[in-house]
Amino acid sequence: MVPLISICIPAHNCGPYIGETLQSLCNQSYQHLEIIIVNDGSEDNTLKEISKINDHRINVFSIGKSGAAAARNIAYQKSNGEYIVFFDGDDIIPNDFIELQFNCINYRTNVIAVSGWGRFYHNTIENFKEEFTPDIKLDFKQWILSYWKNCNPMTTPGRIMLHKSVLIKAGLWNEELSLNDDLEFFTRIFLNVDHIIMNPAAILFYRSGINGLSEKKGDAAYQSLYRSVYLSTQHAIKAYGIQSGIRDSCANMLQSCIFEIYPHNPLLVKKIENLVANIGGSSLKPDSGGITLVLNKVFGWKITKRIKALLNL
Repeated sequence: MVPLISICIPAHNCGPYIGETLQSLCNQSYQHLEIIIVNDGSEDNTLKEISKINDHRINVFSIGKSGAAAARNIAYQKSNGEYIVFFDGDDIIPNDFIELQFNCINYRTNVIAVSGWGRFYHNTIENFKEEFTPDIKLDFKQWILSYWKNCNPMTTPGRIMLHKSVLIKAGLWNEELSLNDDLEFFTRIFLNVDHIIMNPAAILFYRSGINGLSEKKGDAAYQSLYRSVYLSTQHAIKAYGIQSGIRDSCANMLQSCIFEIYPHNPLLVKKIENLVANIGGSSLKPDSGGITLVLNKVFGWKITKRIKALLNL
């Protein structure tokens, strides 16, 4: 018998999107699913939209506003599946996504599958653009040396399928984090598997440009961003030590926080700059294009960031 797969979804004010998300999940060719939704204090029509989907595999629980990490933890605790997929309430997948992910894992418990992905903006799936995902298998050290060094570890929850035993070893979501909580969580997950299998055949459609949590700014968000990256780098250093490649990758991840936060929280920026210096410094350049790239070359990235902050760009 094929194993039950639990799809765990936190839902906060995702009424405009949750119906489309659930329809894509219910239409999966892999049918032995349960869909656990935790309504995280929604104040819109999220529950009404969920009720329109008539599928016995959907189970809904409501809590007061507690944050996505807490909602994911509750969804997992309510689940019964042997394999787990954490999923956001606004993303979409093709009908064969879960089947392709499970076939990639092929009943194993010591590996995870990481799907391909791409973005679409403003609810228009026609502008979907797929990102390149290599067809490779790697361990977490190799992941750090590649994805962390280049500061592009896109670990949106829906991309990853894992066995329940991995989660038991790694621990649940850190409920003290809001922004970027997936990085810290999946760092612990990746540390507890033998291999990360990249699976470009399965594609996640990631919805952007809707003012979601990942697009919010402010001191609380910046503190969570920093804390998530800091904890993740500490997990890596504890596992592998300060060897040159690990050091450089961790420094780059912390430096990317500086590029994101500057000039909004000078004390936090200074704290991170000291951390980067203490582990050997970073040669990472800010990711920029167009007029920003030109301004960076003329004035330097710090002055450019100040100009953009002043103009609210």
